[in-house]
Amino acid sequence: MVTSLAAAVAAPALVLPMPGVPLPADCGEKDCQERLREGLAALREALAGHPPATLLPPADEVSRVQHRWLVGHHAAFAVWQSLADVLHVLAAATEAATDRLAVRAAALYDAYSVLFLYAGSCTPELYAAVLRPHMTATHPAFSGEWARDHAPVPAALRAARDRHPPARIAPLTLAAKDNRRVHMAVAGKLVPGGASLLQQAGRHPGHAPTEDEYALYDDYFHVRRQGLCRVTHRAQLVRLLGQCAADIARHGLGAVPAGCPERFTQDVLALLTAPVLAGEPPLLIHRLPKGRTT
Repeated sequence: MVTSLAAAVAAPALVLPMPGVPLPADCGEKDCQERLREGLAALREALAGHPPATLLPPADEVSRVQHRWLVGHHAAFAVWQSLADVLHVLAAATEAATDRLAVRAAALYDAYSVLFLYAGSCTPELYAAVLRPHMTATHPAFSGEWARDHAPVPAALRAARDRHPPARIAPLTLAAKDNRRVHMAVAGKLVPGGASLLQQAGRHPGHAPTEDEYALYDDYFHVRRQGLCRVTHRAQLVRLLGQCAADIARHGLGAVPAGCPERFTQDVLALLTAPVLAGEPPLLIHRLPKGRTT
């Protein structure tokens, strides 16, 4: 029986299509546009240092660890879908569109890096006591490799790199390399011994997950698969990033692990929200008190 993380966290289900399913540009319903406008307004308030109560995380530390694990993953899943889409477009893009698309993909990678820091911002002790047993109870080999939304990203990145000269996609290459460094740094902090649940269960990374494992991962993180339009997809991501931004602004990210690129110790709110604020009116982003991201 799956022990859904959502049972411990008061958060709605994440609604996403299956990876690779095209999103219609607009379903035509007024509610979608209204949710997007409201989400952007709430995000601006959070970045200005005045987050609405609906975006605030739990007050106690253990509940906040679980909240960050779920909300951070939800936001990452939506970012991965957007990232895969942009990388696929970049892989087929003309020279004239390359720079813009590479910058867009880099911004999505940077947002994912911040989300990884956010979701894994707890201490190793809390990770071992609160999160790891919960995943083990779901499945002894529970693994991030079972995240179906990330599966298309590496191949799409390779295709984009094969299509364009390195100099033209330099921002993307840097962001992807930094993302790998963030991933290794957070994993090394949370599991100092380095053994994942997958490895402890006697399995080796790199084997394609089964459909049952993909479904188990979705169930654990309370992901519901159904069609939705691009406006609703964006509104959902805006809401999630607003929750993360409000939490970071109030509580910081804790100690940034060794090996993490220096640029992720400052301006993390700008890096986190750039993908959804591109093209929006400029705003003054609330600066965290010195030391809150370190």
